Amino acid sequence: MLIVDKQRAQMAVKVQVAFTLLFSAILMLVGVVVAYSAVIGGLIAAVANAFFAKRVFVDYRAQSPGLLLAQIYSAEIAKLVLVGVLFAAAIAWIEPLSAGTLFCVFIVVHLIPSMMTLIGH
Repeated sequence: MLIVDKQRAQMAVKVQVAFTLLFSAILMLVGVVVAYSAVIGGLIAAVANAFFAKRVFVDYRAQSPGLLLAQIYSAEIAKLVLVGVLFAAAIAWIEPLSAGTLFCVFIVVHLIPSMMTLIGH
């Protein structure tokens, strides 16, 4: 069961990166700043989810479900901190930046794994 879940997590991150590149290619028609802002926003979501999956999908014993729950909570907290640091870095260091595009693409790409779950992939 762990392998299937790990494979689904890896697939979700790959789909997130693919959609990030697709959104960026489409938004290149609007402008370069909007396009690279989309890449940054999408990659923040994908990197954070890859980090979460890496921390959660490690070997654990079925006799210790409390340890698994602790891993999930600590991974989620660390993911939130990582997202905050990456957003702060992007806003501080990248100019010009389309903040609206950055946040919108982040949100859409962040929701992709949930949408994949709803459609059964």
